[in-house]
Amino acid sequence: PCTACRYCVSHCPQGLDIPHLISLYNEHFFTGGGFIAPMALAAVDADKRPDACIGCRSCEAVCPQQLKISEAMADFASML
Repeated sequence: PCTACRYCVSHCPQGLDIPHLISLYNEHFFTGGGFIAPMALAAVDADKRPDACIGCRSCEAVCPQQLKISEAMADFASML
């Protein structure tokens, strides 16, 4: 689970709010879909959504939870 430490955010070349996106991903994944995450993402700039992740894994190098963030972003993008 993401602890929202935000270490990853400063290492993301795309400037993604990774903790927020992971929170939405978890909500969407564990509730089996629905409208909450898509509705919340509608308020996020298109270039800051999960599909903007380029998979560089810079964020993963500093994640104390050792989350596979790039995989989560790709999975989330495919769900939407």
